Amino acid sequence: MSRLTFAASILLAVSSSSYAQQASFVANDTGPAPELIFETKDAAVVTAGLAPLSKADLRKGDREVRIWYSGFGNPQYLVIIRQNGANVTGRLMLWWDQYYESTPSSADVRVDNFVRRNFDCGPISKRDSHFGEDRWISSTCEAKLKGAPDWKAFLSEAEAHALPQSTAASADDQTDDQNWGITVERKSGANYGVSHYRTALSFAAPEPGRGPKLQDMMNALAASAKHAPVVAQH
Repeated sequence: MSRLTFAASILLAVSSSSYAQQASFVANDTGPAPELIFETKDAAVVTAGLAPLSKADLRKGDREVRIWYSGFGNPQYLVIIRQNGANVTGRLMLWWDQYYESTPSSADVRVDNFVRRNFDCGPISKRDSHFGEDRWISSTCEAKLKGAPDWKAFLSEAEAHALPQSTAASADDQTDDQNWGITVERKSGANYGVSHYRTALSFAAPEPGRGPKLQDMMNALAASAKHAPVVAQH
């Protein structure tokens, strides 16, 4: 069993247990960037109709920050914030991977159903993605957030806890647990940087005051896209 397939089995174990319809798929993806940490993240942004931030062309004066939160449950969260001068906009994407062994139509759809039942989000986009021996359906949808988030304040708070780091991670950092936790990408012009922080749910100890804080911010934002619980009538 490959590393990603093993990870998928963990994610499915904590997701919903219901089944539903087969989905239609976009043409095969040749796979995300080779860097370990972006193996499935790059596939997710391509599924959402975007380019990986490291390869994206930004307009002059534009800046973009992407904050990824990957935990042991599905869906995963991606916040995309764009800044041009004083204008700051953002959105929350939900994303998850559904691994399969034979054909795309055999991929598990329990997470699809879980997302539809528990989150208010737009249409689910899907893409058949390959990387090495791994085969999975990359799925994304844009969350419909309640109210109007203060994206400028969110960005400021996030950057207060996510310090810039070099784009080149050390050899000691290139471990499987980098698929879990908080990953922050930043791009302004041709300048690109990425940093990674462990959270309270990572295999190793969390980054004091950084990973857990960013984790709380992402969870709070995602909570505003959840459906209100149904109260049983007696």
